[in-house]
Amino acid sequence: MVRLGINVPSIVGAVQVRATSSVIPRASHLALLALSAFCPAAFAQELYALVGGQYTPGLHEKTYSYSIEYLQNFNDYLYGTFTWLNEGHVTNHHRDGYSTQLWLRWPSASRRFTLSAGIGPYRYYDTTSLAAVGVTDAHGWGVLGSVAAQWYFRNPWVMELRYNYARTTNSITTHTALIGFGYQFEQSSAAGPIWNTGRYGFFPPGQRFELAVMAGRTVVNNFNSPRGLAWGAELRYRLTPYVDAIGTYLDEGDARVVKRKGVAGQLGLKREFPGHHADVGVAGGFYFAHDRDYSSPETQVLGLISTRTQVLGLLTMTATYRMESGLRLRAYWYRTLTTNGRDTDVVMLGLGWAL
Repeated sequence: MVRLGINVPSIVGAVQVRATSSVIPRASHLALLALSAFCPAAFAQELYALVGGQYTPGLHEKTYSYSIEYLQNFNDYLYGTFTWLNEGHVTNHHRDGYSTQLWLRWPSASRRFTLSAGIGPYRYYDTTSLAAVGVTDAHGWGVLGSVAAQWYFRNPWVMELRYNYARTTNSITTHTALIGFGYQFEQSSAAGPIWNTGRYGFFPPGQRFELAVMAGRTVVNNFNSPRGLAWGAELRYRLTPYVDAIGTYLDEGDARVVKRKGVAGQLGLKREFPGHHADVGVAGGFYFAHDRDYSSPETQVLGLISTRTQVLGLLTMTATYRMESGLRLRAYWYRTLTTNGRDTDVVMLGLGWAL
């Protein structure tokens, strides 16, 4: 039996970090962190969905938790992940966040079983109530330390058991235990992690533009979670088979406390499934938005004095199904990144056409 002599809380406490940067660098930083999970494309990838529970020792409370994890193998013993972690609801804290981690892995002789330990920065978004400002969506940095066990029982399917320790300075410290299944993008007759695979090119050749329209729902990140109808339009250009430039018009609708719309520019990273019929991706960039339900102190935006228009950050996760006719069915999850506690999640379905 292999035993990991690793104290995750001690490691996390030793390397805990804080940052106070503007929204745009935050969004750009997240996109750059995600780059390690998507590139270089010659390495193989895996995608996981996990569910479980969370314990907050400072409050002595338990709640649910779930996660999406994108994994990229570098070799048999090293890999990286980009993870979204929802830590559920405890008293005065509804928190989720993103983390990029670097992992060390110990495979068994058969390669069907592996044990791993990883660590990385944790960017969290915590719906909470603060004495000075009331209910807000507080942003902050922490560290996420994790250990995992994986069972490669039948290619392309994998089972994973994972533990996370999230340590922060200005928010709660949590423990999460999760279990779920993963999918290997590459096929192999051999068991275990796959790496050092080939690259792919543009498919189909010549189709570099995509135009899409989408509609869905906006949810404001406060304790009441007010909702509104949202819609938008998007133009994508494929810079490489793995990188898209994206322009978006987004109308978040009337969510009672937020009535916001604007234009966004993002850089997107994606990975196509075998056969090129589907892909998953993440993108980050700026969101030039006008909020009719918010009046801030006078600021200059593009040289103009404004109280309702701001330059925000935008982070997007997408999944796409491609039809041979050129039609695209796409699911979007946008997270708006603000400096005034008015973050929203916008979830939409879209129909696109490749040009």
